[in-house]
Amino acid sequence: MRRIGIFGGTFDPVHDGHLRPAERAVTAFDLDELVYVPAGNPPHKLDEPRTAFAHRFAMLALATQSDDRCLVSDVEAEREGPTYTVDTLDEFRRRYPTARLYFLMGSDSFAQIATWRRWDELLSLASLVVLRRPTAWGDELMARVPDVLRPRVTRVGRDMAPPVEDAPAHRVFLLEHEPYPISATAVRERVRSGRPIGDLVPAAVERYIAKHRLYRNGEEGADGR
Repeated sequence: MRRIGIFGGTFDPVHDGHLRPAERAVTAFDLDELVYVPAGNPPHKLDEPRTAFAHRFAMLALATQSDDRCLVSDVEAEREGPTYTVDTLDEFRRRYPTARLYFLMGSDSFAQIATWRRWDELLSLASLVVLRRPTAWGDELMARVPDVLRPRVTRVGRDMAPPVEDAPAHRVFLLEHEPYPISATAVRERVRSGRPIGDLVPAAVERYIAKHRLYRNGEEGADGR
């Protein structure tokens, strides 16, 4: 059975804090493909400026070009109005009806999953792979998870073999990996202050940001500007 990972996020810009844990997930779950899905209009960020979708898509393509298993999807750019994860996963389920799907998300997002639209339907579409973020992990994270999800949570240690999933029911996997305390906000702030970002993003992304003068004043490149 094909194993396909789906990694959604704003990716404004994509950085090593996204890429390195995603590489760990590809190995841990023996994924055949990992599809990055830059957000269209994320409902929790509708009032925040975002860099144009084309720029975010291009940076992801540059960051992942050396790995044949990685793809970038524009599925959310094609949708009008707020873009919800449940709708995106439903679309991927239609496209890959026989594949086992894994949706990658940060632990900070998983801690707020009860606020997501139709969150209780997510596990009918895919297993969730929770990546470690410094703001929420361990007991603190589990205390914020809806009670109905806790019995379906499995911790995946750093040296464990890929989890075997023979049962049709999807699960939630807490994936242990080296923490990467990097944020897109920190990358943008460095660019605005004229500091280097080569230790936070791939070289191709750094060059793209410089070429297109992104993040210089907090507004350039934002959607609709």
